[in-house]
Amino acid sequence: MFGFNLNGRNDSRKEMSTGVQLLASMLVCYPELYAVTYDPKETEITLDFVVQAKTSRNEMEEFADLVDKSMQTYHDLHGSGPVWLGIDADVNGKLMTVHVRRQLATMLRGELDLLTELFHEKFGESLQIDVHTLDALEPEFSTMQSNLLDQMFDMAQASRIKERMIGMRDKDRVVVYNR
Repeated sequence: MFGFNLNGRNDSRKEMSTGVQLLASMLVCYPELYAVTYDPKETEITLDFVVQAKTSRNEMEEFADLVDKSMQTYHDLHGSGPVWLGIDADVNGKLMTVHVRRQLATMLRGELDLLTELFHEKFGESLQIDVHTLDALEPEFSTMQSNLLDQMFDMAQASRIKERMIGMRDKDRVVVYNR
């Protein structure tokens, strides 16, 4: 019998599948996220939030400081040390896209809950939120996506994802592309 050695190929597919599922699940579970980007070179994930309001530079610096202090406190409470966090924003007309960058290796699922709560408190109705929230989806699908996100976080931290990817919302769908 003739066989093929697909070990390397299957590992690459598994890593890509983990990355695709991770980004897609983040977008499904957190309708506040507009896009999620992963850069393997820096092992960095970027979370994009869109706000329909202009905010002053000082106000954004105060918010960035609050987010950073909140993340550091969160990690202190969960027994890990300080974490790296970067925040910047782009303004295009009446829309502001806020980019939150984190190292995937030290990122915890609860950070997403904390981040989305901080964005809700700061921007309220100005924060763009997809209509397809977990509450609006079928309960079984919501539970499955939430559990899948937990698994994907564990898998992504156990083995490095090598593909550069971006996940975003496209009408009623979530799509993930290799970049």
